Amino acid sequence: MIIERYLHLSADRWEKTKKDLRRLVKLINDSKGEYSLQLRENYFNIYYQGNSLSKVIPNRNGTYTAEIHEGFLTDRILNNLKKYSVVKKTTGKKSDYVRFTIRPQNLPQFFQRNNVNSLSSKIREVHSGEEITFEQALITDNPPSEKFIIIDRQIADHRSKAQMDLLALKRGSVGRPFHFMVIEVKLGRNLELHGKVGKQLNDYIKHIGIYIKDYAKCYKVNYRQKKELDLFNPFDHRLPNEIEIDEDKKTVEGLVYACGYSQLAEQALQNLRQKIEEKQWNIKVQQMPRLVI
Repeated sequence: MIIERYLHLSADRWEKTKKDLRRLVKLINDSKGEYSLQLRENYFNIYYQGNSLSKVIPNRNGTYTAEIHEGFLTDRILNNLKKYSVVKKTTGKKSDYVRFTIRPQNLPQFFQRNNVNSLSSKIREVHSGEEITFEQALITDNPPSEKFIIIDRQIADHRSKAQMDLLALKRGSVGRPFHFMVIEVKLGRNLELHGKVGKQLNDYIKHIGIYIKDYAKCYKVNYRQKKELDLFNPFDHRLPNEIEIDEDKKTVEGLVYACGYSQLAEQALQNLRQKIEEKQWNIKVQQMPRLVI
């Protein structure tokens, strides 16, 4: 498997983890899209407006390890988090992160609303870019439905470290298998709109096509775990417990989503559409406001 964006847990540990995360998931669902939780390989990320607020690792002994960038931590926030955890500064490549070991019973207090709001306030001060904000807006404005689900963000695998912005599952009608759609989000002033993004996106499509069985297997598990965690709430009741994903590589498609700066983007998008047509890439181009599937 070149991609495994889910938690590798025994049945007993998975049931316990679902209970441990219940209040955190409720906080995320109640945020109306400000926060999200994305599964990774044996850990998950909590995002605030597209920025990673914390990496969280379920440990074998039942505790959790949260890694938070020190730039998001004031002395007051750090002291509040210390009440519910054991703190250790990381070393080496991740030396900018502080690591917190949390007992499961303390997880709700560690990620209580006041602490999360304080971390979010610091993230706003060191805002990491407009395109990430537009990614989050796209996810928020297009909640999960029976035909379209933005299932993951910032996707890389063991064969390619190039990060896709967003990965969606799409199908024409209820009851049919989903297929993959790779979405690249670009500002209208981004020079990549003149053509580079088309090749980049086509490379992503071909890459998923080559490893389509691994991607399909991965995201069937990813979907199931998110469904069981109740992360699709309040749309959860419409969605099946399990999904099928088409493993025909020809079904993988791409979308370039250009945000704002329409006058600046007009010529670039015209050139991009022309190049897509010439190359016969399975890519669509769309501008804000709302994604139309």
